[in-house]
Amino acid sequence: MDKQAAQREPSAELAAGIAAQAMGRAPETVRRFPTGARHYVYEATFAGRAPIVVRIGGSTAHAEMAGAVYLSNLLRPRGAPLPAILAEDVRGEFPWMLLERLLGVDLGEAIASFSDAQLDRIAAEVARAQAIAARTGSAGRYGYAARPDEAPHAAWSQVLDAHLERSRRRIVSAGLFDIALAEVARIELAGLHAEITAVAATPFLHDTTTKNVIVTAEGEVSGIVDVDDLCFGDPRYPAALTLASLAGYGGPVQYVSAWLAHAKLPDDRLFRMYVTLFLLDLMAEHGQTFNGNERPSSPEIRAKLQQAFDESLGFVRT
Repeated sequence: MDKQAAQREPSAELAAGIAAQAMGRAPETVRRFPTGARHYVYEATFAGRAPIVVRIGGSTAHAEMAGAVYLSNLLRPRGAPLPAILAEDVRGEFPWMLLERLLGVDLGEAIASFSDAQLDRIAAEVARAQAIAARTGSAGRYGYAARPDEAPHAAWSQVLDAHLERSRRRIVSAGLFDIALAEVARIELAGLHAEITAVAATPFLHDTTTKNVIVTAEGEVSGIVDVDDLCFGDPRYPAALTLASLAGYGGPVQYVSAWLAHAKLPDDRLFRMYVTLFLLDLMAEHGQTFNGNERPSSPEIRAKLQQAFDESLGFVRT
C-alpha cells in the first residue's frame, strides 16, 4: 500500500461502491451509524429490497474482520442472534462485510422508553446469547481473542491490569481527570486478588452493552452485532460495562440486575470492582480521538462520571 493509500480512511463513497459491487446495483442512500469507536459502519438502502449494513475496517483491521467471519460461522448455527453475512472481503486494503440490517436500534437509544417487563425480556435474551458463547470452549487462557488458544493472558488478573493501565495512560494524555483515581482503583483491585484468581476462563460476548444489542420499538431483541472476538474470563464483565454506562450517562440500572438474575451471576464486590474499572475507562475516553464517533465531553458530563465512580468505589469498599 502506498503512503497516500495508507492515509485514507473508509468513507460513505467506499461503502456505496462495496454495496453496488456486491449487490449488483447502486444503493439509493448510504449513511454512517453514529456509534462505534473502531470500525466504520453504514446503512445502505435500495429500492425494492431491505437495507443492508456495510461494515468496513481500517487498514489494520484484517484480523478483526476475519475473526468476525469465524465467530459468525461458529455462533449463528448454535442459535446466537448474529446478523447473516451477505458478502465479505477480509483481505482487501480495507476489509469489509455486508450484513443483513437487523430491525431496530442500539439498546441505549431506546432503553429509557421500556417498561421493567420489556427490560427483563431483553436481559433474558442477552443472557441466553451469553450462555451460547460460554459453551464454545476454553483453553484456560484469558483475554480477547476469536479462538480460545489465541487468548493472550495466563491469568484473569493480567486482563484487569492491562485494562487499568490503558485507562491510566489515557487519563494522563488527556488531563481531564485526576490520575490519582487510577491508583485508588489499583489498590482496591489488589485487595481482591483471591477472588480474581478463582475466575475461570469462560468465553463471553464482551460488547453486549447499551450498544450492539439491537432492539425493536416493542422491546424485542432482533440481534447482536459487532462480534469480532470473544473475551475469556468472568462473564459478568459486559454486564459491569453496561452498568457503568447506565450509571455514568443515565438509564435504568435495573436492566443489569435482571441480566445477572437470568444468568444466575452474583452482584458482589468483584462485580462492583469491574463496574469501577469501566467507569474509569469511560472517564479516560474523554479527550481521546477514535474514529469520529467519540462521545461529547463537558464539565457536567465529567462530573456525573466522577460521582458514579465514587459511588461504585463505595460498593467495593463495603
